[in-house]
Amino acid sequence: MPIHDWTRVPAGIFHHLHGTWLFELAGELNEGILPAGYYALGEQVMSGAVPDVLTLERQGPLPAPASFPENEAQAASSEPTATLTAVAADPSFPPRPRVIAIRHVTGDRVVAIVEIVSPGNKRDAAELGALVEKTVVSLSKGIHLVLIDLHPPGAFDADGLHNVIWRELGQEPTAFYPERPLAFVSYVAAHDVKAYIEPRSVGEQLPAVPLFLSVRKRVSLPLESSYRKAFAKVPAHLREVLQA
Repeated sequence: MPIHDWTRVPAGIFHHLHGTWLFELAGELNEGILPAGYYALGEQVMSGAVPDVLTLERQGPLPAPASFPENEAQAASSEPTATLTAVAADPSFPPRPRVIAIRHVTGDRVVAIVEIVSPGNKRDAAELGALVEKTVVSLSKGIHLVLIDLHPPGAFDADGLHNVIWRELGQEPTAFYPERPLAFVSYVAAHDVKAYIEPRSVGEQLPAVPLFLSVRKRVSLPLESSYRKAFAKVPAHLREVLQA
């Protein structure tokens, strides 16, 4: 399914898709994509931050076998591919007045976050700053992150949201394609933060994006199938506007 132009409808319509999509995505992750010992939860509060989808690792005894399916184990042994790859060598994490906890209320360890950007995240400097802060602090705590941005850059992220985050890490901006302004970015939280960037435009297919569970372990996010299911639950007359 192609990426739709969400500027054609009010922001509240994307908010409807946003909520549906994240639960479809979490559900598919829990239906055999994540290996034993990991699970995803939607819209969990994490010490003041509200990530869209959390991926957590169970503590204590794991069900057997606690390993990746064969196809995922093979995928995790090689370097993922992306249109652009950027490495933040010795990123400078600014001091923050707040700290995001890396444990969920159940006591299980948060290992990754999936963030679907909403139009409201870009409406002013304060909203964008809060999203960037959440991202940077999560990376500083060793939490891997996938950022999905289906909205064109605005006044506060003129060369893309990724570059706002990248500058906050003390890095030079990476390549930005104005003709492909939408972005899917998978961040690996390590000493050197690594970003796998897939630029897209309206009408293109959703890319395959890796979700890292550790520096060496990853699974593929089911973006295409979960987006299709979520879009089918948008009211029919609005789907017609978006598909025109």
